[in-house]
Amino acid sequence: MNFQDGALASSIIIAAIFIVILLFSLSFHEFAHAFVANLFGDPTAKLEGRLSLNPLKHWDPIGTSLLVGLIVLNIFKINFPIFGWGKPVPVDERNFDNPRIYGLQTALAGPLANLILAGILALIGRMLPLNNIALQIIQLAVYINVFLMFFNLLPVPPLDGSRLLRIFLPEDVYIAIATNPIFFFTFIFITIFFLLDYVMIFSAQFSSLLLP
Repeated sequence: MNFQDGALASSIIIAAIFIVILLFSLSFHEFAHAFVANLFGDPTAKLEGRLSLNPLKHWDPIGTSLLVGLIVLNIFKINFPIFGWGKPVPVDERNFDNPRIYGLQTALAGPLANLILAGILALIGRMLPLNNIALQIIQLAVYINVFLMFFNLLPVPPLDGSRLLRIFLPEDVYIAIATNPIFFFTFIFITIFFLLDYVMIFSAQFSSLLLP
């Protein structure tokens, strides 16, 4: 095996680890949405099998396939911004006693789940005598979960943080913004090309505070 073959094999292994961690982290995020929605009286996600940590249950045919595909392309030096999403958890707020508050708590459950997972992984990294490779995997997993938390907290539809706008805006205005495709694509463009780098930098700094 020559140097280039070895470098490619190494890149494939790293990408595979990255994909596995990312898919599980996304699944944990979506599971939290489903769990809290069910806790507050909406069994919609549970009935659709989304109260699960199985990544296949949360695989979005477009968003998750795009995410994995872009990671693979980057292995072969075809550089594109890596973005995508998990399959949105269905929530019927009509089943909530207080749709505005319980809807917000259901939305924030996903980012909070990623923060909890990052904290648990960081604690493992601090307490167990891990070898260098295992510690690097832990560090990567912590960063991914911290990134998912901060990214999803952006107050940009359709991200979870957009539910924060609902507290300050009239209901009809919020719905108009959240469901308008022009706003949707504009917000996505702004997020990817103007906010993503800042989220990555802040995530790296916050992760370093958690890690050994």
